[in-house]
Amino acid sequence: MPYSITTKDGITIPDIPDDVAPDAPELRAMVEKIRAGQKTTDKTMDSYQPQLSASDVAVSAVKNFPSSVGSMIGDIVSAISSPLQTGKAILDVGAGALQNILPERLVQAIGEDKASRDAANAVGQFYMQRYGSPEAVKRVIAQDPAGFMADMSTVLTGGAAATAKLPQVAGALSKTASMIDPLALTYKGATSATKAIGGAAENIFGATTSVGKEAISQAFKAGEEGGQRAKEFTSNLRGSANMMDVLDIAKQNLEQLRIDRSTAYKTNMANIKGDKSILDFGGIDKALDNAMNQVSYKGQIKNQAAADELTKARTLIDDWKKLDPAEYHTPEGMDALKQSVGQILEGLKPRTTPDMVIKGVYNSIKSEINSQAPTYSKTMKAYTESSEQIKEIERALSLGDKASADTAMRKLQSLMRNNVNTNYGQRLKLAQELEQAGGQQMMPSLAGQAMQDWMPRGIQRATAPLGVTGLFSVGGPVAAGLGAAASSPRLVGEAAYGAGKVSKGLLDINQLTPTLDYPALLNMLYQAEQTKNIPYIELRGMAQPD
Repeated sequence: MPYSITTKDGITIPDIPDDVAPDAPELRAMVEKIRAGQKTTDKTMDSYQPQLSASDVAVSAVKNFPSSVGSMIGDIVSAISSPLQTGKAILDVGAGALQNILPERLVQAIGEDKASRDAANAVGQFYMQRYGSPEAVKRVIAQDPAGFMADMSTVLTGGAAATAKLPQVAGALSKTASMIDPLALTYKGATSATKAIGGAAENIFGATTSVGKEAISQAFKAGEEGGQRAKEFTSNLRGSANMMDVLDIAKQNLEQLRIDRSTAYKTNMANIKGDKSILDFGGIDKALDNAMNQVSYKGQIKNQAAADELTKARTLIDDWKKLDPAEYHTPEGMDALKQSVGQILEGLKPRTTPDMVIKGVYNSIKSEINSQAPTYSKTMKAYTESSEQIKEIERALSLGDKASADTAMRKLQSLMRNNVNTNYGQRLKLAQELEQAGGQQMMPSLAGQAMQDWMPRGIQRATAPLGVTGLFSVGGPVAAGLGAAASSPRLVGEAAYGAGKVSKGLLDINQLTPTLDYPALLNMLYQAEQTKNIPYIELRGMAQPD
């Protein structure tokens, strides 16, 4: 009478013939195969597989995903390395499948190709057994999660192609296919991990060398981008460049920023010249009256200096009122009036009563133009913002005419660090704006200069030898050597630059890959290799698997 056995780890084998001993070698071998999770087309083995719960499936799938992806990649590499066999397998199975869906009478009339038909039938049987029952599907997910995801991605990709005339359905299927594609998920995970590791490395080596993370980042970018960026970085890193060149570049960028501001202003003012609206002086007159109240009391002057300046401004404005409105009361004409009052303002000492009084009149003219001519308002806003940006950059980086070259260089070289002296990155942000607006790179040169020394900078120069000594006592000369290298700006700079070059090489290789649909192409190669490995399938001109 048949009996069953259950191992300690829960594997149950039912319906064992009574003439087979419980410790028979064939039963032991069967249990070991089940434990190893080996794929099989043996139906008797299928009945011996233990049932899996949802949690068992999830745990096993997570555990087996890395090895499953590795196996999948191996199959793809194998398929690519034997293109003739792979292509033949695909064509034979495709030809057999086509014969199976055509009317039998037509197939016989054309001429049956039994070998390809048998190949297609064997593939069909393989997938029927692989996914022929809910329990079989659970085992595939648990033991070969990447293979399952690849199969489903291919099915969905095919479904998207089949429903191309239904854009919403096709788009949903295609998106789902890419979301579950195992290689795409693995690539995204590796990319995210690489970015995380790269960001951590920048912080770590920026601290061990005391040059800051920005210098490490610039070194990597120089290697990755190559060209002029790489030339500027390496020449400054290795001491062959004139260190003052970067100051000249900064000043040229600032000058370009001024030119761009002027060009934009002239372009926008050309639009204002076409606006022939006649502006009202009501708001300006009111501002003049308010200003007079500030400098007098019941007709008596309180501040003679301010009253004198206000008289100049009032006379100028009254004379302007008498001019031809069509020429002088337009937005362009009123801007000229504002500039005339501005000349009075420029001659006054800031934050004094005369200065505040005339500034009120000046702003009233500006306000009237803004409110009555919106185009002018936009033009002046852009001009004002650009002017403030230029002033802030000049101040923060000491690029004004009165600043010394030594001070400016110190400010520029401090950009790689993120501390209180650099306003925690604000100075770097301004320099990046300057670089972008001027069009000439400064950051690679400054990063190279920061990493030029072999010994660490700042306090690290004093503490690094102590750290190296501690590493030597714990890990010997190898650990001490690695610690010393990690604190050397020059070595870290060269390493980061080299890592960027390697990254560029990988990107170049990636760009050379076929531009075919990624999930469909790679999954097709994987499944083609699976087809070649299906037992008992005879492909013409190919050896039968053992």
